[in-house]
Amino acid sequence: MRLFIALPLPREAEEELGRIIFLLKQKGGSVKWVTPKNIHLTMKFLGDTEENLVDSINEQIDAIARDFTPVETAITRLGAFPNLSRPRVIWAGLDKNIEVLAEISGKVEAAVESLGFEREERSFKAHLTLGRVRQPAGLGNLTNYIKSLDVPEMSFRMDQLVLFRSTLTPRGPVYDRLHEAVLAKG
Repeated sequence: MRLFIALPLPREAEEELGRIIFLLKQKGGSVKWVTPKNIHLTMKFLGDTEENLVDSINEQIDAIARDFTPVETAITRLGAFPNLSRPRVIWAGLDKNIEVLAEISGKVEAAVESLGFEREERSFKAHLTLGRVRQPAGLGNLTNYIKSLDVPEMSFRMDQLVLFRSTLTPRGPVYDRLHEAVLAKG
């Protein structure tokens, strides 16, 4: 099974990001845009995982969730990796309680490393992937629009840590929630 651990977004955040993606699509460029209901904050991509590890992963997720309260965060800007001059991934950046989100990510990383998964080399970046660039040519209108766009702060609460299964299909990935743990310290 192809698995990942993430904090899902509330419906109102998905809807607002859907509106932003609609505006970005109008600017052209060869970009594979994420379906709004699939946008999430990835804590750890596990990749192909043996089914016999799922119960252990779920136990780790439950333990981590008990150590945290729901996280209030906010989207305040758009950007790209590695940058807007050579974009490969278009993202929405989170700018509130980043240290808490990074701490959750670190605990998830350590927990799954104890189960045999490799540690991520890159440091945690609190971002929500909106699209992946297919062809680098013809992105000028899009990147100029992103640079000039004033994104109004969008605050929301993340309150679950979820183990997702990702099934790749010709129409894009389908995400199924295999296990949910409510952030419920106290």
